[in-house]
Amino acid sequence: MSEILKINNLWGGYKAHVDILHGVSMKVQHGEALGIIGLNGSGKSTLGKAIMNMIPFRKGEISFGSNDVSSLTTSQLSHCGISIMQQGGKVFQTLSVWDNLKLALSKQPNVLETLRSIIPMLQVPKKELQRMMADTLSGGEKHQLSLAMTLATNPHLVILDEPSAGLSPKAVEDMYQLLHAIRNVLGITIILIEQNIARAIDFCDRCMLMSQGLLTFEKIDKFEVLEEIMFNK
Repeated sequence: MSEILKINNLWGGYKAHVDILHGVSMKVQHGEALGIIGLNGSGKSTLGKAIMNMIPFRKGEISFGSNDVSSLTTSQLSHCGISIMQQGGKVFQTLSVWDNLKLALSKQPNVLETLRSIIPMLQVPKKELQRMMADTLSGGEKHQLSLAMTLATNPHLVILDEPSAGLSPKAVEDMYQLLHAIRNVLGITIILIEQNIARAIDFCDRCMLMSQGLLTFEKIDKFEVLEEIMFNK
């Protein structure tokens, strides 16, 4: 299996000379689901944002396929085929569901029917989607819409930042059923950033533990991971 993403010795954070990432290196293979797990504040979300160049990194290299993309903007990375669903299921609150989708689909309109076949909340008539305002959606529905907007660019690699955060147990179950369906239908590569260790391990092909800005080791057994976190806080 060939590599789709390679990160080498990545250092950076939200402020100059204040590093949250301390030399992160990792490889992601085509078609796999890689979990990045760890405690809150360990640097998981920072890594996702650094990959998308949403925050600065002062040292390191990021390759996508055979290309060095370290200097590309977030928009340019999106055009290359990388997309991110940010934590909290971010959407445009003052717009309708349909208008949110239209903005995201501006360059890939043909993707809509595929998304509607997979994502439950989109499987209603267009007029209803036009009436539904984003600020009236439940937490689970906002996460579904945010995921649809993330996938609307037809990415080859998608970064999911805490897709279960703030959701009820039922909504978490629905979200992971949806992620399984997306993986089966679209076959895209996934980086899953997740505090819910059990969910991440069950969903992903492999998981890496992040601690204090470093990816420390790979484990599959959830109890080994929990033990490692407890004794290495």
